[in-house]
Amino acid sequence: MRPFFMKMLVFLVFFLTSVKEISSLEITPSAHEVILNPNTDFTLKCSGHNEIFWKTDSMHTKLDTVLEKGDTIFTNTLTLRNLTGLNTGEYSCIDNQDLDEKAIYIFVPDLSMPFLPNDQEDIFVFSTGYGEVIIPCRVTNPNATVALYEKRVSDPVPETYFPQQGFKGQFEDKAYICKATIDGEEFESETFYVYSIQVSSSPTNVINMSISAVQTLLKQGENITVTCSVRGIELINYTWSYPGQKMGKEVKPRTRFVPGVKHHTSSVLTIHNADLNDQGLYVCEAIDTYHVQKEERSISVRVIEHGFVIFHSVLNETVFAELHKSHTFLVEIEAYPSPTILWFQNNKTLTSKSNSEFAINRRNLSETRYQTTLTLVRVKQSEGGLYTVRAFHEDDLKELSFYLQINVPAKVTDLRDCSTKTNGEQTVICTTEGMPQPEVTWYTCNDDQWCAGKTTKILGNTSEEMNLQTNFTYRDDLKLYIVTSKLHFHRVDEPIFIQCATQNLLGTDFQQITLVPYNLSFKVIISSVIVAFVVLMVLFLVILIFLWRKKPRYEIRWKVIESVSSDGHEYIYVDPMQLPYDSSWEVPRDRLVLGRTLGSGAFGRVVEAIAHSLSHSQSTMRVAVKMLKSTARSSEKQALMSELKIMSHLGPHLNIVNLLGACTKGGPIYIITEYCRYGDLVDYLHRNKHTFLQCYSEKAKQEADLYGNGLREDRLQSHTSLSVESDGGYMDMSKDESLDYVPMSDMKGEIKYVDIDSSNYGMTYELDSYSPSASEKVTLINESPLLSYTDLVGVSFQVANGMEFLASKNCVHRDLAARNVLICEGKLVKICDFGLARDIMRDSNYISKGNTFLPLKWMAPESIFNNLYTTLSDVWSFGILLWEIFTLGGTPYPELPMNEQFYNAIKRGYRMSKPTHASNEIYEIMQKCWEEKFEIRPSFSQLVVLMGNLLADSYKKKYQQVNEEFLKSDHPAIVRTRPRNTGFNPSRSTASDSVSSSSVLYTAVEQNGLDNDYIIPLPDPKPEGDSNDPQEASSSRASSTLNEANTSSTISCDSPLAPEQEEAAASELKPDC
Repeated sequence: MRPFFMKMLVFLVFFLTSVKEISSLEITPSAHEVILNPNTDFTLKCSGHNEIFWKTDSMHTKLDTVLEKGDTIFTNTLTLRNLTGLNTGEYSCIDNQDLDEKAIYIFVPDLSMPFLPNDQEDIFVFSTGYGEVIIPCRVTNPNATVALYEKRVSDPVPETYFPQQGFKGQFEDKAYICKATIDGEEFESETFYVYSIQVSSSPTNVINMSISAVQTLLKQGENITVTCSVRGIELINYTWSYPGQKMGKEVKPRTRFVPGVKHHTSSVLTIHNADLNDQGLYVCEAIDTYHVQKEERSISVRVIEHGFVIFHSVLNETVFAELHKSHTFLVEIEAYPSPTILWFQNNKTLTSKSNSEFAINRRNLSETRYQTTLTLVRVKQSEGGLYTVRAFHEDDLKELSFYLQINVPAKVTDLRDCSTKTNGEQTVICTTEGMPQPEVTWYTCNDDQWCAGKTTKILGNTSEEMNLQTNFTYRDDLKLYIVTSKLHFHRVDEPIFIQCATQNLLGTDFQQITLVPYNLSFKVIISSVIVAFVVLMVLFLVILIFLWRKKPRYEIRWKVIESVSSDGHEYIYVDPMQLPYDSSWEVPRDRLVLGRTLGSGAFGRVVEAIAHSLSHSQSTMRVAVKMLKSTARSSEKQALMSELKIMSHLGPHLNIVNLLGACTKGGPIYIITEYCRYGDLVDYLHRNKHTFLQCYSEKAKQEADLYGNGLREDRLQSHTSLSVESDGGYMDMSKDESLDYVPMSDMKGEIKYVDIDSSNYGMTYELDSYSPSASEKVTLINESPLLSYTDLVGVSFQVANGMEFLASKNCVHRDLAARNVLICEGKLVKICDFGLARDIMRDSNYISKGNTFLPLKWMAPESIFNNLYTTLSDVWSFGILLWEIFTLGGTPYPELPMNEQFYNAIKRGYRMSKPTHASNEIYEIMQKCWEEKFEIRPSFSQLVVLMGNLLADSYKKKYQQVNEEFLKSDHPAIVRTRPRNTGFNPSRSTASDSVSSSSVLYTAVEQNGLDNDYIIPLPDPKPEGDSNDPQEASSSRASSTLNEANTSSTISCDSPLAPEQEEAAASELKPDC
């Protein structure tokens, strides 16, 4: 029985399915398609059991139908008149009740219209990649021979053609045309464009849809713009519902498609000249036409007749502020349109530019919500009065006023004896002031000491011996109370010590006086003499203090910018003493063996030393140690500690004299830095000037060809090699009063040469000891190494790299000059601040100003005249440094005396002429650095590119190689800022890892406890004019590791070559310029 039921079930299913496929509708004629002649009439009839109607896919055919109802049959007659090719199409008879439909296709051959026209949107065919698509080039004549071609291609596309639909298949994203041949004549269709779009194979749960309006509140007459966006779906159809539709206002939305990975499409509805009837809910419906999904979003738009202003902050009629304390008044305003907001003090308009003692700010909290603040900085007594904030626009105006009362601490302004010699009566008058009203209390003492402690008693108002009168007066001009208290004694027989004390809510004050009977004139004389002597002593002490403060003090020139004002003209610098100090920099004092003095100045000295165990791989290392004199003041010790904190906070870099350690406990402060053997750049240029002039006296023009790319490789190597000098010295400094000055010379009798690419940091980090060893031997070039033009450009390039690093840390050098640039082996350059070991009081490069000395010839105009120091004022100094380099150590402005003539020349825009040895390109860079407006000077990142463009690629490649090897070395400056227990192995890094290694080192600085909140990245002001954009090339320059790797470190100045590198370095050198 069970198989029988299964067979019956299958039969019923088959039967029911077949019944559905058989239509109950009948069309006359009964053919599936008919071919009709143009300019004729044709009638179609459809019969069914329910009410029926006709529809067609021909957009150009107007249906003329007549519905007739019989007993059980409905008949609908369609008449087509004066047929043309436009009537070609499918005509369907539809029974909605039974969901039944039957169709017939009509062709009307028309030579004037071989192809049916398409709507603009139909010529774009979208392919999803999951099936076939149709290119709808339908013909009016079914007997036409139709072929499909790619546009501008002669071979047809082998796809199947259906006259009623077009070509069906899978097509590439190209432009296609159809060609029909009728009676030997060929016709072309319009162009069809196939696009592939990406759709998910299955529908997503939610369409990623959003809706927004340019304004949700607006006045009538303004435009309403609402945007509906969908991401991730390309086939989207948008429909809108908005209030204006009900009033018959039809608006056609504008659809936009943004190609890309996320397929962003949007529909923009714009209603021009909106009125009150256009306010309400705007609804956007997005339909995924491929998966037939819908999503809806809405937004409410409000249209108002007039604008408005509403204050949402409530301030008391009287607001109190304490004297010399900053106070901020905050007011919130709701308004539309955006209002103009003004502040007034006593009916006078306040602007931020009119006074630096207050600031006015405005914030937009939302579309119609605003916040304005008035900040009074260190409130002064004169700033009290009536304050008004006014918000207004063309439709409305509102004001909010309050009275600011400045509270002033009570103070005794006058205490005097107003007695007369008539009857022995004596009167003391005490005058005080303050706000709120101060109180006055009188005290007397029982002995001849100042009234204090438990020996005082309060005087009563009236008694047989005295009486008291107190008067209160409010001074409207001063905005405070004046209290005058008069204490009258009927008789004074012995000296009385009187104290007048006053107090209010903000503070207390007092003064004291001694009443002496008139018969004690001798005592009065003695007292006067004593008082006069005390006054003279006080004046003497004041003069001593003044002279002491005028004495110049040591201060580190480097500053770290913390914040900058909105106009870019006011900078706040980090207080170095607030920076943290990582104790990991501490070096035990017994590990230092101090040696000779390298340089000494007014405040301290720098000595050579041997440090033990700074590196795990090297037992001893030659270093330089900064220290103060034994007579240093606490302020100078604080300045040296500030220098230590800034150096540890900035981190290491290849072209900066690096911090290696410090001793801050159990004795004087020592700062341990790298030892730079060959002294400062000025001395270096002077000592090698004769080699440069001799070499270039007959080859100046040939040297200019350095900037070309046609140099022979051996010539390039000769130029880019970095040599050392025979008579190295640190710098010429004045003698310390208690220490003999010893110039810093090479400690060995032989002169060594190290090429810049020869410092192998893959080896164990080593420094020279006091006597040559096997590991120290390097290639000997000659007794007088030459100075080349490439060396001058290379030094400038390295300084720019070092300053770029400081600028990235928001650090302003403030004394960038050749005297603060040191030379190491291999002609490696390091920037430092050597003010501690320089006698600036006797140095003509420094001019006294107050209790400090300034390097005016190197300072930018904004620093000289406005005391404004930024990284762009360092750029000015870099231009002066270039002038020093290309004059071979000349002194800037040699033709100007350091007096008013110098200041006037700078104000007039005077600039130094081109140095003799500088090319036009170098001088152009100087002139860019000396722009009057600091905003349009190039940044140091741009200067790195500009200088690098003047160097051969081999030089930059060597520089990058040294930097990369250094970052992987165990140099103490690198090791001390490297993360602990991270498993970082420098030997595994490659040259391509330099940037990532740098970022690891920067993380190490943060992990070691350095609070980078003290250094806030600040953008350089953008140049006003267009210039060469070296920033675009900065990503490809050789020194890429210095751009953003904030922990780039300095190279050791005494790193020897590996033996196998010595021969290579020697073979590359030529005894030429």
